Amino acid sequence: MLISIDLGYGYTKAISEKGRAIFPSVLAPAQESGLDYGKSYGHILEYRRSGEIYRQMVFVGELARKGGRAARVSLSRDKFKQDETMLYALTAAYLVGAEKYVSLAVGLPLDYYRLRKQETEDFLRSINAYVSVDGGPEKYISFMSVKVLPQAVGALYAQTRLPQKGLLGVIDIGFCTTDCVLVECLPDDVVLLKSYTLSLDIAVSTAVKLFRDKFAEKTGIPLSPVDAFDFWVKGEREIPVQGRPVDVGAMIDYARREVGRSLAQTVFTAWSEKADLLHGVLLCGGGALEFRDEVVRLFPQAEVVPDPQWANAVGFYKLAGGCIQPESQKSQGLEGENERAMFTPGVYSGQPLKNKA
Repeated sequence: MLISIDLGYGYTKAISEKGRAIFPSVLAPAQESGLDYGKSYGHILEYRRSGEIYRQMVFVGELARKGGRAARVSLSRDKFKQDETMLYALTAAYLVGAEKYVSLAVGLPLDYYRLRKQETEDFLRSINAYVSVDGGPEKYISFMSVKVLPQAVGALYAQTRLPQKGLLGVIDIGFCTTDCVLVECLPDDVVLLKSYTLSLDIAVSTAVKLFRDKFAEKTGIPLSPVDAFDFWVKGEREIPVQGRPVDVGAMIDYARREVGRSLAQTVFTAWSEKADLLHGVLLCGGGALEFRDEVVRLFPQAEVVPDPQWANAVGFYKLAGGCIQPESQKSQGLEGENERAMFTPGVYSGQPLKNKA
């Protein structure tokens, strides 16, 4: 069985022939409350490595973010060889129906890919455990083969139509990093312009940090990274603090605007003389909608791709040899109403992107 997992700093996304799964990349120690009342958030991961007798339990995703004490997120560059990554990968694999020996496709930010591709592959291939999620049947999962791919390139291959010629930019805005590539489009292929690839530590987490700073400045109360991200995601404009309403909407707008401007200007400068000659710019990743308005100020030809948060996971799946059949896309949630339509940042006819993987 082939699965692809986008091990994002903000969200973990997974795709297989059986469906897809998404959850926040947050962990917390599991706690037994003894209560079983009302709706509950998922997920509870139980696992034991080969050779171990006793199961370990941990809260994963929304349950960790909402109800876990000592909830943690990782923004470390070494995340991709840490136990947290193992737990996210096993949870995601289980949720999309994986069991026994699995072929896995994952991605790395561009700068990490250059230096850490092999060690990430070796680490993921070493993972094997008996796994249960949310009380389901225990399954053995082992990542028999692992293909590590560059982010942004994965997002590019997720697109069904591209221009027949000209320069095309991809800005893949994640939670912790933003990856950017330029390609020259040909009638049946694309050529990567390697000198214009870059990976930035400016992304959604940068804006969340700025929001935390403004909140502490206004209220005198520090927000944990997990709580700040929760407020950011919910998009609430006003919250009670010590019984008084606080306008967090203005703080979030400020953080989004300032970080968006910084990100757009950095990419524009890096693409230098090519920036004004682009036929189109594809915005993808979980931060595409967050910073679209600021990016469009410098790149008026920029457009958000369909289902931007899933672009890398879909691209990894395709590059690793997976086929998402048109008739199954809606059942998997992979097809929006315009998914089959040609994606056109400007006005041009398109051709399917040739998959050379």
